[in-house]
Amino acid sequence: MITAGTASARTRRISGVDAARGLALLGMMTVHVLPTISEPGHEATWAGLLFTGRPSALFALLAGVGLALLSGGAGRAHSKTQLAGDRKAIAVRAVIVVVIGLLVAHLDSGVAIILVHYGLLFLLAIPFLRLGAVPLFALAGLWVAAAPVAYWWLHNDLRDSLTQFPDTWRLWHSPSLTDLADPGLMGMDLALTGYYPLLIWPAYLFAGMAIGRLKLQRTSTALRLAGTGLALALISYGVHLWMLFQSEFITELAGRYGWSTAELRAELLAGTYQVPLVTENAWFLLATPHQGSTMDLIHTLGTSMLVLGMCLLIAEKLRWLLAPLIGAGAMPLTLYVGHLVVLHYWNGAQVPEFMTFLAQYSATQMLMILILGALAAGLLRFLLRRRGPLEALTHAAGNAVARR
Repeated sequence: MITAGTASARTRRISGVDAARGLALLGMMTVHVLPTISEPGHEATWAGLLFTGRPSALFALLAGVGLALLSGGAGRAHSKTQLAGDRKAIAVRAVIVVVIGLLVAHLDSGVAIILVHYGLLFLLAIPFLRLGAVPLFALAGLWVAAAPVAYWWLHNDLRDSLTQFPDTWRLWHSPSLTDLADPGLMGMDLALTGYYPLLIWPAYLFAGMAIGRLKLQRTSTALRLAGTGLALALISYGVHLWMLFQSEFITELAGRYGWSTAELRAELLAGTYQVPLVTENAWFLLATPHQGSTMDLIHTLGTSMLVLGMCLLIAEKLRWLLAPLIGAGAMPLTLYVGHLVVLHYWNGAQVPEFMTFLAQYSATQMLMILILGALAAGLLRFLLRRRGPLEALTHAAGNAVARR
């Protein structure tokens, strides 16, 4: 995974970017372990309300920040010669991330793994590395406006033209090596029907790249990011809540599918893909997690900007206090893969005798183990100033190809 936090190999990491990424990691771990809907199904849990969809969006936005920092940072991109090396390094790192994603998908982690999609996003971003903040913000805005319309139209058109779309046209799991045998199905899943459709997710990447072209060390930049993000998040979620509690949409939809209104609201707050919302015209106004709708994109972009802005404001001032979080955010690929391995064994995979204790932990206990383990590793990384194992691999491979 391309790490966002350095403007170059010779400059110090931006603590706020790493802290934000650390929060994204912990948020994803939380929603990967704890239930998002209460047992009767009538309420979204606190984990479902807070962490479904938002951490992965923040992760994607920070990937864009990282690409911008790697290719020059604030202002303009590197020179043509330097940028050629940047592109080679990014391409190699992206391919490694894709391969790792295909491999870890064979684990029984119970997680919709995002690594393959991330790697492909990095490859898609390569032609845009020379752009400055203004054109990148314009590109992100255009994507937010157009991609949900294209996504909605394609989904509904394909439902009419393809037999049993999307049920037989979706993998319903993380793309793995075995799925390479059916490239049509895998391509459809990656682009349109999967959990992180590449038709939608470049919006986060381009927004992050635009942010990475700003002077992130300035307090004014952090305040603008936080303020803009808060406004976007509140307005979009206000529209979402109005749709859930004030409009007739919920009553009509619940009656059509035989759900209670309470069950349907919980589903639309936590987003568990039980109802095909994309077939509804009202889909654009719902900020249900992982829907890719207009309100979902605006809301998650807003929360991502808010978190990043707040982290930029406080992380450098509280650098030693936040050292475990900052360090964790500086080794995202290692910790992401590591927590998938732990969840694999926690879910009951055959393990050596000395590791059977993992299956005995409750969800809350397992979450605490993952969080404390990530923060401990982060503190060690912060103190030693050494890359994580997988970050070192991608960095060395990319630099070797770029001849740095």
